[in-house]
Amino acid sequence: MYTLIFLIIFSSLQMPSNGCVNWHEAKNFDFYNLPPDKSTEQTSWDEISKMPHLRNNEALKILQSSVCKDTKIATWMDEYLLVVEFKDGKKIKLKVSGYGGFLYEPKGRFYYVSKPDRDKWQQIILAITKLK
Repeated sequence: MYTLIFLIIFSSLQMPSNGCVNWHEAKNFDFYNLPPDKSTEQTSWDEISKMPHLRNNEALKILQSSVCKDTKIATWMDEYLLVVEFKDGKKIKLKVSGYGGFLYEPKGRFYYVSKPDRDKWQQIILAITKLK
């Protein structure tokens, strides 16, 4: 019983009650340029560990002001992968739009970058495109 209560409290640290990522608990942001034949969902953790990445922890400031929404439809131009590592060591994968305006969490949540931060976010996207 006590173990179950602990697990519920512990697992809620990354996800606030609305189900969105708690960016304040994040510590590392690693961006990846996926091969053309791969999607975020298809890329295994083992494959990710072998890929070059760009660590940019400035993403924290940008994503803290993002808006989280449940959205069913999105149009993708290009796709990049973002792995967020939390202070407790847990990692999650997010799909990043090449457009630069939003990210997608496979649980069905979208994060929209605020207008004042879009230029900074787009600079991160441009840096990712140079990864081979």
